[in-house]
Amino acid sequence: MAPEVSITVDAGSVVLSDGATHLLLAVTGSDGPSWLPWVMVGLFGVVMAISWTIQRHQRRELHEALNRFVDRHDGWHLQAWPCGVHADQLVGRFEATPRGDRRYGVESAVGGPAEMEISGATVQCQVACFVWFHERRRTQRSRGRRGRTTYDRRTELVAMCQLPVHTHRAVSIRPESPLGRVGLSRSGQQLESEAFNRRFRVEGRDRALVVTLLDAGLQELLAADYGERGIELSDDLLVLSGEPTHRDRSLAGIAQTYPAILQDLTRLVRSIPPPFWRALAFEDPTPDTAPPPPPSPQDR
Repeated sequence: MAPEVSITVDAGSVVLSDGATHLLLAVTGSDGPSWLPWVMVGLFGVVMAISWTIQRHQRRELHEALNRFVDRHDGWHLQAWPCGVHADQLVGRFEATPRGDRRYGVESAVGGPAEMEISGATVQCQVACFVWFHERRRTQRSRGRRGRTTYDRRTELVAMCQLPVHTHRAVSIRPESPLGRVGLSRSGQQLESEAFNRRFRVEGRDRALVVTLLDAGLQELLAADYGERGIELSDDLLVLSGEPTHRDRSLAGIAQTYPAILQDLTRLVRSIPPPFWRALAFEDPTPDTAPPPPPSPQDR
């Protein structure tokens, strides 16, 4: 929806405002033609109408693409709360879901059941793909004038899985900062592999759990295919953030990334070593395949 715009014409000037920003369209001297500001207003109106039409078309394309993606997966649907978790329970919980300085929330969320391989067992988990957005304040100051505040909108692509166990201790694996990569600044848990330490910043209060999680096989996978991604565990939620390496061009907008990020999430869960799951007391939920007992006389 296009923002509400106010128009002020004063002394040959036309100022357009949407509440956060101001745009000076034309400034004419007192002897300038009186109709020029109104021509500029008309041109701005045309630009706004074209922009609104394009945005409306993009929203419709995205909605259709999300529905097509959902149709590929049994039990999936559009969601307001990813995996049943409200945005207020996600904000600040992960580095991928920051609060920002003003508005924040979930967009384009889809989800439903998906089969995950955990410690060799097939487990059905609730999974969601969505976009997290937040706004950052930016103040522009000029000499002799009051500072002007605007808000930059930032987004993060997220895939989330509700695990059958609770970590009880948060674990975060994020790309290391440029200074950390050259060894000038280093924080978090340090592992035996110096190459891995240069690539990733690992945070976790339980070092034994972190070391169990990041065995040699998972370190190799993360370095090869998840170098610019974020991986975070909190309670029973696992979050994978960042852009995948490829897109599904049969879909539109951000939905193009959902097939790939879902595949990446599935592969990541499958690659977590069994000792990590055992440390969290994971139990194989495979149902008993024995035939049911014969019915009692009361049931006949």
